[in-house]
Order: sequence, then structure tokens, then C-alpha cells
Amino acid sequence: MSDLTLAATRLHRRTLLLGAAAVTGLSACSKTQTSSSNGGAITLRMSWWGGTSAHKATLNALQLFEKRHPHIRVRGEYTGFTGHLERLTTQIAGETAPDVMQINWYWQTLFSRDGEGFTDLNQHKNEIDFSQFDARTLSMGTTGGKLNALAISNAARLMYLNKTTYDKAGLSLPDTWDSLFARGPQFKAKLGDAYYPLDGLFQDFIALARSYIVQKTGKALVNSETKSLNCTRADMHEYAGFYAKMISDHVWPSAQVRASYGYLPQQEMRPWINGEFAGTYQWNSAIEKYTDTLAGKQEVALAPYPMRPGATDAGLLYRPSMMFAVNAKSQHPRESAMLINFLLNDPEGVRAMETKRGVPVSKTAQKILRDDGLIGKLQQDSEDMLARLPINVLESPYFEHPRVRDGFQDILEAFGYGKITLEQAGDALYDDINAILHRIIR
Repeated sequence: MSDLTLAATRLHRRTLLLGAAAVTGLSACSKTQTSSSNGGAITLRMSWWGGTSAHKATLNALQLFEKRHPHIRVRGEYTGFTGHLERLTTQIAGETAPDVMQINWYWQTLFSRDGEGFTDLNQHKNEIDFSQFDARTLSMGTTGGKLNALAISNAARLMYLNKTTYDKAGLSLPDTWDSLFARGPQFKAKLGDAYYPLDGLFQDFIALARSYIVQKTGKALVNSETKSLNCTRADMHEYAGFYAKMISDHVWPSAQVRASYGYLPQQEMRPWINGEFAGTYQWNSAIEKYTDTLAGKQEVALAPYPMRPGATDAGLLYRPSMMFAVNAKSQHPRESAMLINFLLNDPEGVRAMETKRGVPVSKTAQKILRDDGLIGKLQQDSEDMLARLPINVLESPYFEHPRVRDGFQDILEAFGYGKITLEQAGDALYDDINAILHRIIR
């Protein structure tokens, strides 16, 4: 388990920068194999991460499930995101993991590389209505022919821009890459040095640059079969050059500018709150936590997604924002599957959860929430855009593996702070990331 522990440790170092909530959940104290069964009663354990609103909604849904099934009790174990992977890694290694687990998409590469790490949900077709999920969604939870996890919601990063600031500058929202780059000097001239049309952490830029390169190549950035990048050295030089141009053209604040405000989540930074950093490249499932922190009556709008000339794919990393999986060692896989179906497909469970984990993937859940008026305009606009954009390239989950992510970030940080040249950054992105992929893909 040393691979998992190291990955979790590095993840913890990075997620501290995101300011995730502190651990608030209950601690596990017994192995799943000894889950209680007294007089026919069954006790399930379920773990998840999230904020206060997600915790309340989930606990409410679990109470409704228990009311529906009086012989089943569900014990919730919930935390903020910080430390959740480390905790789950320890539980799985010690065989104390919960019956039902909320997981990230790429965690399948850590815990179930051969498909044996989680229960095959295909064995529970009588408990889960799989007809509510499209084939792409099901495939992203499948390893080795086994359905290891079921998506709660799908997500992609889109451009959300502060329309109030753009209006203040007398500028329209950019709709091409060229117009985005043009906004940098326009912002500087009209509003001053403190204003930028787009902002984000290094991790946000890594995803944005991936989209730019995938639009060019029409291929996933990572090839799991060859254990390497699915592009050329020249492409990775262009990747590094994309960052250099964003900084030099005043489109994206430099590493030094961002560091001057402290290592805070973007939505907690003063320039975002007051509208100086006038945009974010963010997950559509998480945009509300950014709009909620804006001062006054500022308006955020979804911008048209920029496409390179001739691109046949938007290059979006469109994947499950989070998933439910069942412990392979659970004594109660059937009841665990029933719980998952209740949360994702049952009207009571759907209404209790609302959109606290994003707009649901389940077709019946979407209809229920839309009919009830529980899907916000920005969320609906995002769903409509994702339905229109060409999204055919299916990225490897190894792109989000902690070592790969940290490799990209370490190189871009070194370049951003002037420790390596543009040419060195391009070479490192190609050589170092390929070396990491060769080590981690087995």
C-alpha cells in the first residue's frame, strides 16, 4: 500500500491550498465484515466528503431511506475533502472501509486497477435502475468489465466570467481564444493593472491547457495502453508557451501576483470577491461556491467555450464529479446497492439531495429537479452548453492521478517563478510526465 499512501500524502499537501473543510465525520471503529446484524436488522456504513449543506442533505436522505426500509440502519461518516483520500486509503488497507463510499473518478486507479477493488454493481441490476444512465457514464465507472462505481453527477470545467466587471470595462465576453487573449491588454488599459479577465490555481490552468492541446490533437492527453502522453514534444512546448502567453498578455495573473494574496482558494481571495479577477475556469458542479462569495450584486455568466480553428472536440475533461462505490468486502452488497439507487433514482432521495452534488446524471432525477424548479439558471446553462459542445475524447483517469497532477504543477510552478526557461519547461512536461506515467500505470 506504499503507492497509495504516498499518493494520499502528496494529495494532502496540494488540497491544503484549496482550503477544504476540516474533518467533521465519525471515525470508523469496526471492520465492514463485522457490520452488525441483530435480529434481522442490518447496519450499513456510508462515507462521503462535502460541505455543511451536502452533509445535511445526505443525512436527511439517509433518514428517509431508513424509514422506507425499517430493517436497515445507515451510519454516516462524513468529512471535508482535505484528508478524505488519506483516511479512505487507510481504511481500505486495514479492511475497515465503509459499505458505501463516495469516491473520486480517478480513485479507481488507486483502489481497483483490475476491477476487483470494489463490488461489481452489474451483479445488482435488480436493485439499481441502470437505464437512467448513459453508456459513457457507465463506461467511466467500469474497469475490467466490472462496474465499480456509479456517477452521481458529471462535470466539466467551463469559463465563468464576471459580467459585472466586463460591463464595467465596456467589453463583451470572449468567444474565441484570440478574443480571450485580447481581453488581457484591454482590461489593463481600461481598468488598471489589478484587473485580469481570467484567474485560477495552477491546477485550473493545467486543465485549461489540456483542453487547448486536445483541441489540436483530437486525442486524449494520456494513453493508458502505451503508458505515455498521447502527443508530441512540440505539443508540450506549446503547452508551456500557452502559460507564458497567458501571463505576458495579462490574461492570467502571474504566480508572483497570486502568491501576494496568500495561498487561499480562489473564491476566498479578495480580488475574486471584489471582481478584479474577473473569471474562473471551474467545474460546473462547483460554480455556486464561487458565485456565493462575490461582494454586492455582481453577476457571473457562462462564457461561450473557445475552440481552435478546425477542432472537432472541445477538449473538455468531462467526467464524473463524484461516484458511489460499494466495498468489495461488504457483507451487505445488495442493501448497499439499494441505498445507492435510492439516493440517485428514487424521488424521495433525489429531492432530499437536490443539487448538493451537482446536477444528477440520472435522467429521472434531472426531470424531477427540473420540474420542481431546483436547477438554477447557471447550472442549467452549463448543462445545455455541455449538451451542445463536441465531447468525444474520453480522457484516461491517470491524467488526474496525484503523481501526474503534481508533476504538471511542479514544472509549471518552477517555470512561473522563473527557475526554468520556457524550453526547459516544455522538455520537462514531455520527459518527466512520460516517466511518471511509465511508473504508475501497471
